[in-house]
Amino acid sequence: MAIKRTLSRYWMKHNNHGRSKPLVVYPKIPVFGHAIVQAHSPQGPIPPSNHNTFTSWAKVYTVFSVPLIQAVQKQNKALAFEPIQAKFSVKLCGSSQEAYHILEEDMDTENGKYGNIYLAMHQALNLGKTLNELNQAMALRHHVNLATTDAVYGPHNPFQNPNVEGAFWEFEREIPKLLYLPDWLARNGVRNRKLVADAFQNYFCNDYHKQASGLVQDFHTSEIAYGFSLSDRSLFEVGHALAILANTSAAVFWTVFYVFSTPGALREIREEISTIITSSVDDANTRKHCIDMTKVNTNCPILVSTFREAIRLHSIGISLRQVCKDSVLDGTYYLRKDAMVLMPTAAIHTNPLVWGPDVLEFNYRRFHPSNPHKVSPAAFRSFGGGTTLCPGRHFATTQVMAWTIMLVTRFDMEPVVGQWVQPTTENTNLANVMMSLDHDFHVEMSAREIYRDGNWSMRVTNNDAMFGATVEDLEWREKE
Repeated sequence: MAIKRTLSRYWMKHNNHGRSKPLVVYPKIPVFGHAIVQAHSPQGPIPPSNHNTFTSWAKVYTVFSVPLIQAVQKQNKALAFEPIQAKFSVKLCGSSQEAYHILEEDMDTENGKYGNIYLAMHQALNLGKTLNELNQAMALRHHVNLATTDAVYGPHNPFQNPNVEGAFWEFEREIPKLLYLPDWLARNGVRNRKLVADAFQNYFCNDYHKQASGLVQDFHTSEIAYGFSLSDRSLFEVGHALAILANTSAAVFWTVFYVFSTPGALREIREEISTIITSSVDDANTRKHCIDMTKVNTNCPILVSTFREAIRLHSIGISLRQVCKDSVLDGTYYLRKDAMVLMPTAAIHTNPLVWGPDVLEFNYRRFHPSNPHKVSPAAFRSFGGGTTLCPGRHFATTQVMAWTIMLVTRFDMEPVVGQWVQPTTENTNLANVMMSLDHDFHVEMSAREIYRDGNWSMRVTNNDAMFGATVEDLEWREKE
């Protein structure tokens, strides 16, 4: 209700050229009102609204309309993410002013040459050899986080050290303080960030990155070419690890939670998965089971739909842009230079005008091809969009699918409390793009008799295994 009250006062202004300025929303509490409302919003920083945009006194434009979001993404020079990336990378990672000056100079969207480092991430995580190697290394490990970091950092993965792993999650919890407070008020975060960065510095000094994934090697080569110091490269790697780890385990949890708590979905998904498993017996009389991940997209539409629906309901990320020059958005809205543009995922994902009256309910068939209620693919924002579309979406999706398939296939699962009660997420870190649990969720697992024995493997080396999770991916598939 507090959020709705802040939207009660607004009016339309017009510039000298006849273009509309976005609606202005004033808080009841002067200056700090918006900040207070945002801090207490369980759905994330910006609430859903029927208005296209709103502007605070600090010139922050917030976009709630799918067509307008697409218009923002098309103006990637005038409405750019790179300047924001430079500022937040340095603040979050604690790198030097020298590193900031390098990023600031090369992130000039008109004349700068920055792009090699970000391009390296996209190239390494796009469909192809490097992504296949990452997926193959990840698929059958025992723990999501260790499996992911082993795949990325190789045999000398710093996260194999429990102290480093523990320090990383302590750092992750302190991110809000690190972003908004001086270092002396965020000492715990600074201390743990340094512990992880020191581990990465040792990693690079010993050339362990040469045995890592193409992603790490390409980043390392690009950062050296830009002249970043060893200290700054190590601090930036803490930020890279955050991007790799922060949301994967949450996405796995929500997908598994909804599959097992929805009997119809569980039954249908198990039937689908059975079509992509081949079993055999070798000369030593050992049973072998192989899951063909390349067939998930074609054979398991219910599983894919359930995954997308699970992360739709629990995505809270915000796409950001900085207005680099006075611009007109979609031929209508006049945006001032140096303002910020926010595109909150939760606002789109919870809009009944887009998704229908059951927008807040879990519907495992919502994204199924047979669903008569068609929604624009652009409305699905869990991986962002445009030039800032998450480059790791294929890798992350394959991880979630692999863990879900193994658990669904091999185990029965029941909550210890006796019923599937959705856990609270009030303490989710604002740096995450997925809601995280306030407390552990305890379950009892038992092996299914049908797949109780044997060795398991996964086939993940075919580019056709790509999951069409975003409008950009769907367009790519149509061109093939």
